[in-house]
Amino acid sequence: MNMIVPIRSADARESVFGRLQSLIAGRPASPDAARAEARQLISLAMAGAWQADSLWGAADAFHAHFDFMMQTVEINGADDPNLRILRTKCRFYLEQVEALCQSMSH
Repeated sequence: MNMIVPIRSADARESVFGRLQSLIAGRPASPDAARAEARQLISLAMAGAWQADSLWGAADAFHAHFDFMMQTVEINGADDPNLRILRTKCRFYLEQVEALCQSMSH
């Protein structure tokens, strides 16, 4: 099931968005494994930022929504209609982290 539509023309497999899509579609073995991978995505998005502390609000929001999404999948299954909203919010906060990083690197 394709849960996130790629938004970039670059190779999605190499972007943080591609990794997020793979993480969601791959259904990690455990919620802890999913959380660890999600934290790695945030670290990748923050890489090279000289003011990473200003990103923690967006990073924390991403993690909170991602954790809730994984719990929803675990409890209700991947077909839960509420997952669409959670996926959108995860993507939004990950985009915020990336945008903040890019703005600080210029």
